[in-house]
Amino acid sequence: MSSTAAEVPEALHGPGTRAPYFEDFEVGQRFTGPERVFSAAVVAAFAEVSGDEHPLHTEHGHSADGRPLVHGPLGLSGFFGWHHRLGLSTHVEAAFDTRWQYLAPLYVGDAVTYEMTVTRCRRTSALTNGVIGRHVVVRNQHGTVVQEGQTSALVTARAAVDDHESRLGRAFPTVAWGRRLAERLNEAPAFTEATGTWDGTIGLRFDLDQLLFRVYRGRVIDCGPRTPDGPAFTLGAPDVVWTELITGPANDFTQRAMKDQFTVHGNAYEYLRLTRAIISLVDEARVLAGSPAPRKGN
Repeated sequence: MSSTAAEVPEALHGPGTRAPYFEDFEVGQRFTGPERVFSAAVVAAFAEVSGDEHPLHTEHGHSADGRPLVHGPLGLSGFFGWHHRLGLSTHVEAAFDTRWQYLAPLYVGDAVTYEMTVTRCRRTSALTNGVIGRHVVVRNQHGTVVQEGQTSALVTARAAVDDHESRLGRAFPTVAWGRRLAERLNEAPAFTEATGTWDGTIGLRFDLDQLLFRVYRGRVIDCGPRTPDGPAFTLGAPDVVWTELITGPANDFTQRAMKDQFTVHGNAYEYLRLTRAIISLVDEARVLAGSPAPRKGN
C-alpha cells in the first residue's frame, strides 16, 4: 500500500478521527508530502534556539552563491514537523531509536521533500499500542538525497486486540514469521530442489536483527535467532531494502544484489551455490506478505 499526502486523511481515517492509530499502519506503506523550504528566517530561528550561530549558518556558506548552510539537525526536526502536519502524530505516545545520516549539504532557500516507508509494525504485549518502524529519505529540489534515517514511534491502538495472526505475513524478522515462512519453504519445489543435498544454516539479517534457518536436505528443520553451529553465511540489508523487496511489485533480489544493497558474511561460495534457494525464499516471503506472485517462468 502506498499513501501520498493527499490520500492520508482519507486512507487512514478511523471511526471518529482524522489521525491513524496503530492498526492503520502496515509494513510497506509509503508516505510523501509537499516540499518544505528552509528560508533564511527558519534557519535563523533554529540557530537561535539551538545556540549554533556559527557564521556558516547565519552569514555565508560554501555554495556557489554563498548561501548559508542549513543546520543538519534542522532536516531531522523538519521530518517531525512534516509528520505532524500530515496528521500522523496525533496518536504517537513516544518517539525513540532515531538514527540519522547527513549525506549532502542543505543551503538556505533549498526545498526538501520527505518520504517515509513503514518498515516494521509490532503490537506490544499490553495490546493497547504498538511500535512502528519508519525509514525516511530527505531529498532537495534537485532530487538529491541529502539526509536519510530510521526512527521508531510508539502509537496508540484503536482497540486492545490480538491481531498477531493477521499481521504475521509482514512481521519480519520475528521468529513466528520465520517459522511460517519455513512451512512454505518446505512445500516449495524450487527451494527443496535447490537445497536437496545441503546441510547447513542460512542467516538473514534485517538491520540489526538476525534470523537463522537450519536446513537439512531440502527442509527447514529449525528457525530462530541462533543455532549451535551458526550460519554458513548471513545475507544482510537495512530494513527498508527487505521491505521493498518483500512488499514491492516484483522479486528483484538479483538486481538489488548487483547494486550492493545486500552484504554477505561467512562462506561466499555457499551463498552463490544457494542463490536459487534465496530467490525462492524471497518468492515465498512475498506470497506470505500478500505481494504480487511471481510470473510463470521466473
